[in-house]
Amino acid sequence: MQHAKAEYRQFAQDQQDEALAHFTQRVEALRNEQQRREQQLDQPADQSASSLPSPLA
Repeated sequence: MQHAKAEYRQFAQDQQDEALAHFTQRVEALRNEQQRREQQLDQPADQSASSLPSPLA
């Protein structure tokens, strides 16, 4: 949490619009990353398993 607070210390009280825009961009980037990860998890297991060597080989 300390890192998150430090990220916004650069903005002065009169720069709230800029801080909000920065925060919004960060939230959108995190949402996109989460969606990408969820899509990877939703892929059929045989697709990811086919690229791995067989432990019985």
